[in-house]
Amino acid sequence: MHAIVDNVEEERSGLNPAQALEIHTYRYGDEIFREGEECSCFFVILSGQVRISQRGKKVRVLEDQDVFGLENVIFKRAAHYTARALTKSRVAAYGPEALDHVIRESPRMVRSVLVSTLHQLSQTTKHLLHDTDAFALEDVSVNFYNDGEIIIEEGTTGSSFYRLVSTQGGLRVTIAGHEVARIEKPGEFFGEMAGLLNLPRQATITSLGDSVVEIYNIDDLEIIIRDYPDVALQMMRTLVSRLVEINRKFAGSLA
Repeated sequence: MHAIVDNVEEERSGLNPAQALEIHTYRYGDEIFREGEECSCFFVILSGQVRISQRGKKVRVLEDQDVFGLENVIFKRAAHYTARALTKSRVAAYGPEALDHVIRESPRMVRSVLVSTLHQLSQTTKHLLHDTDAFALEDVSVNFYNDGEIIIEEGTTGSSFYRLVSTQGGLRVTIAGHEVARIEKPGEFFGEMAGLLNLPRQATITSLGDSVVEIYNIDDLEIIIRDYPDVALQMMRTLVSRLVEINRKFAGSLA
């Protein structure tokens, strides 16, 4: 079934979205297709960003008007990478007949495809040279929290730990009802100590505004330490800085 879209999107994408097999809106972390999956479509990003990864490592990030998955159609083989939405994204899927039409009838779109492909090649080369330790585990759960919603509750137990993706006002950290810290920087981990030490949660963490959080199992920590030493170092630095901040506030309360 062809999706119905407006003419503005047609002009932006360079390929008529009305010819698309499907136009789908993906939330952060949603999988578009998985490495090894059979897929007979190629895709155009109408808005948003899509992360391409192989074996859990980020290869590149695609943006508006970028085309991906062409090899699925041209070579008729399983996908050799995973595509996930990095932000809220609208993506159009096209079948092989659309590619044939573009080649015959739309030089402008052929040019757009070539530009997108060259950009992706350049970005991939850059990652191979400079960013081989990019952190991206597959099959990570993603939760969306509203303002005032509790992510971790003091006194509870669990083996999960978390990484902040985005937030409107930060995450409030409280102990016995008193605020002791804020978690505001995207990429920051929290909640790992309780899982590591097999202890009850020492603090309550509450979302201020809407927040997006990735959830990991404590078993993932071994993979992070082994395969992503820079991320492990970042986690240790975060723990130390948080301890210093809590000690400073505690000392101030005794003054």
